[in-house]
Amino acid sequence: MCGILFYNGENVKPKDYSNDTELLLEFYEKDITRARNNTELTTSTQFNSLIPYIISRGPNYCSLRYDPSSQNFWFSSVLSLRSPFTKQCVSNERYVLQYNGELYNDCTTASLLEFENDTMYILKELSSSEHGVTDVIGKLNGEFAYTIYDKLESCVYFGRDKIGRRSLSYQLNSDDNANTSIYITSCSGKSQGSFINCDGGVIYKYAINQHTLTEVGSIKPDYMVTNMVDLEFQHMDTKIDELYELLQSSIYKRLVTIHPLHAEQNPISVLFSGGLDCSIIVSLICQELVRQNREKDITIELLNVGFESPRTNMKPSETPDRLLAIESAKIIKGNFSDIDIRLLEVDVSYQDYVKFKEHVVDLIYPKATVMDLSIAIAFYFAAGGKSNSGYNRNGIVLFSGLGADELFGGYYKFLHKSLSEIQVQLIKEINNIHDRNLSRDDKVISSHGVEVRYPFLDDDLIEFTTTSIPLNYKVNKLILRKLAFKHLNLGKICEEPKRAIQFGSKTAKIVDGKGKGTDIL
Repeated sequence: MCGILFYNGENVKPKDYSNDTELLLEFYEKDITRARNNTELTTSTQFNSLIPYIISRGPNYCSLRYDPSSQNFWFSSVLSLRSPFTKQCVSNERYVLQYNGELYNDCTTASLLEFENDTMYILKELSSSEHGVTDVIGKLNGEFAYTIYDKLESCVYFGRDKIGRRSLSYQLNSDDNANTSIYITSCSGKSQGSFINCDGGVIYKYAINQHTLTEVGSIKPDYMVTNMVDLEFQHMDTKIDELYELLQSSIYKRLVTIHPLHAEQNPISVLFSGGLDCSIIVSLICQELVRQNREKDITIELLNVGFESPRTNMKPSETPDRLLAIESAKIIKGNFSDIDIRLLEVDVSYQDYVKFKEHVVDLIYPKATVMDLSIAIAFYFAAGGKSNSGYNRNGIVLFSGLGADELFGGYYKFLHKSLSEIQVQLIKEINNIHDRNLSRDDKVISSHGVEVRYPFLDDDLIEFTTTSIPLNYKVNKLILRKLAFKHLNLGKICEEPKRAIQFGSKTAKIVDGKGKGTDIL
């Protein structure tokens, strides 16, 4: 996982640098604080102000690269998850690549593993492709964002994966002297203004000499949801088994691509409310560890957050998600007694809520509703993983159950709707998840120097779910509940109703009960 910042424009130079040759400044792990505190790496106040957002995403390495011939700046940070350690950005004779994410292209075959690192794999594909950047991006399967500078064409391509699981935004500027510049960044904060989140799957191209920004392609399918029904449930068992195999595959891909998994005692963290979706994720991880004979080597950290609410006088330990998490963790521990499963109870005082509120509002920009804040601040503290027991999160890869409600009709608003209405709503949910959820969530979670992965949003699983599962199997997540009972022995967790994190953790209307979630902050 990495942080990306790219800039092209006139009148910006590295601080105290007058040469006409390329510049590379590198900061390794022990020097990261020095880079964070150096607020004058360039002559641009805006560029310098964006650097701390990028550094927070990659605690192992960062670099500033400047090319005077193109007037390009690259600032990159690295959270190293695979061996060998690969710096960012990387280049060959034609391309300069910044890459943030994980690829799952044939992840068990030599075609990817011989390079062992996604960034170098993409760079090689760019070198050998006859059809250029858009062809290479179209073949990638995973969770990623990127910038690719083409030296020959003097342009930069950038974008997000087809679902939009990694954040990326841009800002195109023109001043009174007709000077044009572009910023592309993983996270911008709100102070710089007018940044736009990239749409999931869109391939953007900025032509530097022409100062034009165009959309040159899209890798995102226009997801539709089948209207097929099976009122007699004749195929339920078969579909459950097929879905289970795809979930197993999704979990496997997201586990074996964590290099530290091959080291002793490296924890795996899961954002854990105690509900159905995250309990399925935890149980599937446990099953995979058993298959790999690693059940005694790996700790699983269940990150559960609760907030002190002055409006209701409720303590964090009394929140619905905390009480449910305790009960659900007992069930899962009972199923996997050989695995060290730890429930991390993250208690957030109202004082800390107030202290960090503006920071979270800043991170999620341009999202800016009351609901965005109430969801984001819960993820922010959960990902931080500061437990009241004194044992804090050690895992650097977090698993999330996001996507289950969008694919299987889990939201409260689906209740009491007809099947045709559910179909329309499901189409909206999965096609808009890049904007509604993923940009916001990635920005706050990754600000802790960790990476989040989404097993329910696996490309193959989405394809199967939207095209091959009868619509009536998705009413109140029926097929997921039956899968959890048949294959995962989750008992009463299978019957748990959906509860949004802002209500379960008590961040919603934390001070007063007025207003709506869609109100602008």
